[in-house]
Amino acid sequence: MAMLSRLQQSSFALLSFSFGLFFPFIREDLSLTPWQAGVLQGVWWVCASTLALPCGMWFSRYRPIPLISVSLMLGLPFIFLQCFANSFWVLLLARLGIVFSFVLATPARPLIMQQWVAPPQYALVQSVGLSLHSTLLATAISSSVFLITLAGSWRYGYMALGGFFVLHTITWISLAREKAAPVQGLQRALQSYQGPLLKILWKYPRGWLIGITMFAMSATWTGVMTFLPTLLLEQHGMALTVSGPILGCLYYILIPGSPLGGWLSKNVTNRRYLLLVPAICNVIFGIAITFTSSPWGLMLLLTGTGSIWIVSSVLEVLPFEFPGIQPREVAVIASLVRVLMGVGFAAGPMWVGWVATRTGSLQTGFFVLGLFTVIGVIAAWFYPSSKLPGHAGHEGRSV
Repeated sequence: MAMLSRLQQSSFALLSFSFGLFFPFIREDLSLTPWQAGVLQGVWWVCASTLALPCGMWFSRYRPIPLISVSLMLGLPFIFLQCFANSFWVLLLARLGIVFSFVLATPARPLIMQQWVAPPQYALVQSVGLSLHSTLLATAISSSVFLITLAGSWRYGYMALGGFFVLHTITWISLAREKAAPVQGLQRALQSYQGPLLKILWKYPRGWLIGITMFAMSATWTGVMTFLPTLLLEQHGMALTVSGPILGCLYYILIPGSPLGGWLSKNVTNRRYLLLVPAICNVIFGIAITFTSSPWGLMLLLTGTGSIWIVSSVLEVLPFEFPGIQPREVAVIASLVRVLMGVGFAAGPMWVGWVATRTGSLQTGFFVLGLFTVIGVIAAWFYPSSKLPGHAGHEGRSV
């Protein structure tokens, strides 16, 4: 169940990140500007980040399996609406509908983890999920340009993604059975929680530091995913059939490397380094990509940027380690981290697109974004240097 839940997140990410490769085709068809492209990518994450925390607080009281089922079914019509978009506004509406349906299930994912996974295996399960996520996205992103070129329309690409979502929805509804969960009584623990949910945000300040670090990493990721193919095409004459597989280097390293997250969780006892090292590398790689046109150099830098995210599976389960944290509190803190990640995913392409529109240079947009992500280094520096007390998730398993 944890892997199927993770697959929904992967499918959602695929719908977002594939837009960068679809954009040159969509731009020609719908006459979009770089700023509109930034809005289409950015509003996806603005909506997600705006709704994640309220949904995390409100819907964390409900059982996670039915919540994910509702989320999947609500999103299907909007996924197919993308295929028939004839203007910027219709495409925007479709993407907003997808995001709204997806974000409803935000609290369900950490609850699924507590319901189906043993605490010592949290990081390992997240790491394996990241590896599968990377396999899916690397395959889709590397091949999507060829699919669109062969089919003659970007609309068929979104049609294929819609078919994948239908298959996933059917699989989830067929297999997800709450009675088979190793931990029973989760619903009783959720309903019995009486504390004011807003105070949770200030009760665990470490959650903000994790979220800000992820914010910076996310901004770089979507900035690169959205505009790097266009930058390489316009400034260096690199065909999309070449830049697409190169962009897949963001994911290739995560396929074999993601399981290292479980090892990092057990062996890097100073949790600050889990945030600080990726944050520093994120700034360095992001700026270096801006000024690199060599295919081999880009492959190396994109691989480095992708490898940073090996640690993300550990960062996402750090809230489970907070001493005394309850199941519903974990869902709220996880939602907070998702909010800040979503803001980062939104800020990256919107910032690059805005600067590019103002200056006439995508390269300048990338460079300014790289400088801005120093904020992640600052947040990581203030994270406590000692290992957090307690054992991850014991409270979540005591329901």
